[in-house]
Amino acid sequence: MDDKTTPGSPKLGTDTAVRDYVQALLRQYRADEDTRLKTIRDLEEGGRRIVTGGQTGQDQWDIRDWRSGELLASGSGGIDAYDAACARLDPDGTWLHIDNVDADPTSVEPVGIPASLADALQDWLGLTGTPDEDVAQFVGWSVEDVAHHRGQA
Repeated sequence: MDDKTTPGSPKLGTDTAVRDYVQALLRQYRADEDTRLKTIRDLEEGGRRIVTGGQTGQDQWDIRDWRSGELLASGSGGIDAYDAACARLDPDGTWLHIDNVDADPTSVEPVGIPASLADALQDWLGLTGTPDEDVAQFVGWSVEDVAHHRGQA
């Protein structure tokens, strides 16, 4: 086989299309996270408390303030005890679990690359084990910019 391209095959610039796609994903991740944080601020300003927590062991649970990490309650007794603690601590129903704030990420249309490669790149970029240094080197950004766009700064 030779290195010549055949009709319909990728041409020079595919590497640029891949890099452009990863950069677009990073920009969209940042935009999605900014939107999420604004939603949380709006909810909090409206009197809502954002909490996290749930099952921590076979029969153990906890409830924490999402912003501060403050432990609000913990115990055992499964979901019934958890629900009872929520009702007792939040009788007006103003608490909102962070899982109910998160939204589906906005998709980024791959241009110049196959959809299957775009999926693999999303997986690579979304992995917590993929170092920001690797991503930065690939896209030509600083490590700090990559961390910021990945929501880790």
